[in-house]
Amino acid sequence: MNYLNTQMKLDQLIGYLNEQKINLVPPFQRGRVWSPKLRRGLIKNMVQGRPIPSIFLYKEATGSMYSYNILDGKQRLESIILFIGNARSDFSIPKWKDYFHGSVHSKHAHFTVELDSGKTTFAKLDEKVVADFREYAIPTIEITLDEETSLDEIISLFVDINQYGVAVNRFDIVKAMAKNALLASVFKLIALKQKRRKDVVYRQIRNDFTSVLKTLQIVENIADPNAKVDRMWEKLLEIALFSRTHKHSAPTQILKGFISGAGDKTALSGKETKRLGNTFSFLRAAYKELAISKSRLATDQTHFYTMVTSIMYDDLITKYGGEDLIRRLAAFAAALDQKVPALPDRRLRQSLRIYREHSRTQTTHINRRENRQNEFLKLVEGL
Repeated sequence: MNYLNTQMKLDQLIGYLNEQKINLVPPFQRGRVWSPKLRRGLIKNMVQGRPIPSIFLYKEATGSMYSYNILDGKQRLESIILFIGNARSDFSIPKWKDYFHGSVHSKHAHFTVELDSGKTTFAKLDEKVVADFREYAIPTIEITLDEETSLDEIISLFVDINQYGVAVNRFDIVKAMAKNALLASVFKLIALKQKRRKDVVYRQIRNDFTSVLKTLQIVENIADPNAKVDRMWEKLLEIALFSRTHKHSAPTQILKGFISGAGDKTALSGKETKRLGNTFSFLRAAYKELAISKSRLATDQTHFYTMVTSIMYDDLITKYGGEDLIRRLAAFAAALDQKVPALPDRRLRQSLRIYREHSRTQTTHINRRENRQNEFLKLVEGL
């Protein structure tokens, strides 16, 4: 892998955007997460000639010219586009709306910045200020790949980039770098990917999968719709892989498998999809019982993963029947959340103690996942 530390003048950047040579929405990029305050702060620094963090671009040949995929700096470039817009005839992005979908342009476009002369928009800037602004040099790192470049090397670099805003994680990168049929088939269970001009949005499907997954705190706490789908996608992938193999894997192992090319590349079969669908259909029905849906079994990712994988591992729905399993899960949830007196059976108390111990730290470690599953099955059987 080769990377070049360089600079790109704003004049050149806007030219690239107008020529549509820069892709702002590669698959791993998150949705817009910058506040207006962050956008104004960035532009103020640029107008005043202060430095900003580097942007990272993946450079690749497209026919007789090069194109660029934004790897880090999406929010910065979007802020620049929204500020400049098409309000001036001497320096503009006529098709700036192509880079956005929805109401973001009406909310944030042509925003004001607070300068020494007071609040102003780009359209009202003095020509001399605009001339200097066009010459602003953005620190840029252009990345190109050679034959010896490994995916792990690429991903490690992207993750280690000093992010200005919300950090990218390895799963984000894997989705961009690995054209994997399994990833695609899991995604189709929860959302539709739609392109709107130069923007990409995820339309969440209303079904058993999303109804259950959105109850998780790590999903519920995310405001951005695209990021919310990403998180559900990541969690459902872990469960789909367990459903296929009946073996636990740490998330890092799953990602390394995709990175190295050794990961599972086979799309979900109809039988596998049906098995997952039956499990989540049962859970959606079980969540009508508030003792379950409001408990850590449904809201905490560690306990949720154990519950789902245990149900599939021992086919608990068939073993106990739907109504009886719901009763047992509700009893387990109450004991886990300490909403009932101590369990009367000494062996069950011991199992619950061990289960809790393996739920505190290193929760994604394979051995801890296996130990939690063993104790979970003992508790469900005894309740």
